[in-house]
Amino acid sequence: MILFLVFLGCKNATEKKTEQVQIVVDSTGLKIEKVEKPTKNPNLISLLENPIDLQNFKNLKNPNYVTTSVTNGTDYYFNPKIKDSIFYVYYYPTEDFTDPRKIDRIVVFKFGENKHRYDDKTETLIEFSIFNKDSDLGKANLIGLSKTELESEFGNDYLTFENGIAYSNKNKVLILEMDSSKVKSYRYLKLNTEKIDKELIGQIIK
Repeated sequence: MILFLVFLGCKNATEKKTEQVQIVVDSTGLKIEKVEKPTKNPNLISLLENPIDLQNFKNLKNPNYVTTSVTNGTDYYFNPKIKDSIFYVYYYPTEDFTDPRKIDRIVVFKFGENKHRYDDKTETLIEFSIFNKDSDLGKANLIGLSKTELESEFGNDYLTFENGIAYSNKNKVLILEMDSSKVKSYRYLKLNTEKIDKELIGQIIK
């Protein structure tokens, strides 16, 4: 039996994907069988699996300028369902912010005796929303990047919506709002599902 690997590019208006096709030649003729997509861009996987060093980021900020609150979370949040747990929000205003709707914020899942403390190394990152450039974000400092730069770094396997694009891997998603083909704002979320489609993106951004 002779095996050949052929890659076919499949693309539509809402999603760009690459499929790997395995062609098998045997005594009965030619058979074509689809197999799984090739591994996604490693830079994308790295970003989505560990977008920021949460504890280091918090340590770089002056806690006197950070405000916090408890939130109910959402139906689509990753939720371990641990007893005596909460979703907690950190707000990080910039020195020159003028729009309270554009304050960078981070949502975490907390439980146990430290759940109301800023210094909590057991918390789990659930979401962050970013509106301002911030070098403290490290590789997740994406404001102002062009669509071309995003594709060069993370590939072109993404969903598109009216004002932007969304990258995903397993149950993590990065939703980027674009303005003149540059990143205006973005959200990262850890979800309770690996089925990430345009319908779910619409639910998140509405």
